Amino acid sequence: MIAADSRPTLIGYLPPPGGIKKTGANYQYHSQFINIGDIVYAHAGAMLTAGRNFEIWNFRMTAEEVNEKYSRVVFFIPCRIAPPPYDRDGYPYEYVTRFIEKLKIPFFSLGESIQATDFDYTSDFHRSLSAEVVRYLEVVADRSPVVGTRGYYSAEVLNNLGVKNAIPLGCPSLYLNGPSLRPSLLDVPIKPEKVAVCYSNYQGNLHSRIDDFLRLADKNNYYYVEQVFGLLAQVLYYPGKLKGGDIYAARRFYKDLAPVVELLKKKRVRYFTNYTLWKDFLGTMDFVFGARMHGLTPAVHAGKPAMFIAHDSRVREMCEFFSLPFVAEHELPASLDIDFFLSRCDYSAAFSRYQDAYSGFVSTLRAHGLNGNIGADDAILDSWSPVPDDDVRSEEQVPHYLTEEIANLEQQIDICAGVSDESFIRLGQVSDISQQWYLSRIGQ
Repeated sequence: MIAADSRPTLIGYLPPPGGIKKTGANYQYHSQFINIGDIVYAHAGAMLTAGRNFEIWNFRMTAEEVNEKYSRVVFFIPCRIAPPPYDRDGYPYEYVTRFIEKLKIPFFSLGESIQATDFDYTSDFHRSLSAEVVRYLEVVADRSPVVGTRGYYSAEVLNNLGVKNAIPLGCPSLYLNGPSLRPSLLDVPIKPEKVAVCYSNYQGNLHSRIDDFLRLADKNNYYYVEQVFGLLAQVLYYPGKLKGGDIYAARRFYKDLAPVVELLKKKRVRYFTNYTLWKDFLGTMDFVFGARMHGLTPAVHAGKPAMFIAHDSRVREMCEFFSLPFVAEHELPASLDIDFFLSRCDYSAAFSRYQDAYSGFVSTLRAHGLNGNIGADDAILDSWSPVPDDDVRSEEQVPHYLTEEIANLEQQIDICAGVSDESFIRLGQVSDISQQWYLSRIGQ
């Protein structure tokens, strides 16, 4: 009988579970985590497939080192089925492709998904992918015995590329509750007192309704939870790092900065780098809604009704896969109020669908020897939550910024109001050249 390999699993991509300390030395590192929502699905995937016996691949360790130190590699790196311009978001496709090719130990990819801003599914999506992205996906499919996708559409795109081992498994972020969802999700409040909005618009979509949601949150004293590293994260934790370009980016992301400033003044803005703090905060809410898939899943884990808004096909396919309550962003009424979302927040269909999806996910783990943290009854054996670093807990539980800092922000916004978008774009080209050169050196 061959003894089980006790070496740890290497998880492809996972921000530090304890959170990120907001020090000057950590600023550049922190800014690389553009979407901190990654902590939700990455933690879930690591826990489900490896328990606590895992380490994180930081894109620096060579395949030769990995072959020697680890038992297997499991990737939870979504949105890599990416057409232009999203295939130039900094992900080193060629470097990672070479890394996977050199692995001698088992390799699995269980979180593939498309990257898109459109809501509609298209039959020719695969034709828009670059040769570099296609080669990456082909190598992933060749080395991974099964390619798990977040939904049916992503699997269809891969099938159209000739990838025949793609299986819709759902995003692992939803599976933190084990075999069943919490019954309290069915208890939608009539008049919720504590409400959180999880939105953001980090792609700068012109069709985004984020300005309407910010005004709705400001008017009704809701909390606003951001998960993109940008203006709000900087104001909360790095006020001395704010530059004119950040104000320009915020004008594109939020469209109207007035409600953003008002929410900051009321200390109604939150941004988390630790999953447990995020989940615990949303667990104090009566109702949560918004267009961030992984901004709302911590509320689902906490048993709080959450209404999803599908602003693109990524959110749409995940909601459809799990039968989660959602509405398309383009179908929202011109005038928003919370009753619209409360009346459509029905989890009755999600319960049975979730159980089937979870069962399918666990069956796949068993088939490939990844079920070490899953019991005979399909329950999670060690359902742990990332313990926040003490400094991170202090930083993220209660905002510590001063009134003077917000006044300073208003002054900066007023100055930038007189600077044209064209001027900011031309100045941004300078940093773009530097960034492109830096990215081209990765792996050399």
